[in-house]
Amino acid sequence: MTLGASQVTGDVELLSLDDFEQQLGELVEVSAQNGIGFDRSWTFRRQEEDVPDVMVEITRLQKGDGDAEKR
Repeated sequence: MTLGASQVTGDVELLSLDDFEQQLGELVEVSAQNGIGFDRSWTFRRQEEDVPDVMVEITRLQKGDGDAEKR
């Protein structure tokens, strides 16, 4: 995946759950470094019947003591 891509085309590579979580984590990290604010949600509505409409919420968490799992 190329970070910063502006469009998703019809040629989307299918991801495993682990790959999805890794790429999502990278996107969130880069976004935070570039000043994107969190503690909000984004709604994505698609015209295609076979693609679900979704809402994605990202909430900033308080740093833990280091014993918690990263994901």
